[in-house]
Amino acid sequence: MKSTNEILANEISAFILGKLKGLNTKSAKKLVKTVDGAAKEVVKKYAKLKKDEIEEKEKEAKKEAKKAKEKAEKAEKEKAKAAAKAAKDAKISLVTSSEEVSEKKTGKAAKAKKQAEEAAPAVESEATSTEEV
Repeated sequence: MKSTNEILANEISAFILGKLKGLNTKSAKKLVKTVDGAAKEVVKKYAKLKKDEIEEKEKEAKKEAKKAKEKAEKAEKEKAKAAAKAAKDAKISLVTSSEEVSEKKTGKAAKAKKQAEEAAPAVESEATSTEEV
């Protein structure tokens, strides 16, 4: 990496110095020293920014992996909980009648269906009584 930084600094210096012509020897030596120093500073900052960018990407990847792991663990807990509930329901169904267990599983939907069935004969009896008249 160090040699890459040196190559980059030399290229920057050569680019800048190539644009400057017509200087005397004393001024040219001073300018070369200044440009080389500035180019090295630019390359150091560039290398630091690249390093920070890579570290940031690694942090993001770790964060995503952690979220995925937590999500998988949560799904696993849900599956285990559902399996435990199914096992408990199976044990209960062995002891109780199948109607009670199915009623508990269906809950409100079963109650609504029973109420609808009970209400339907009442409506039919009213309809037949009006036809007789």
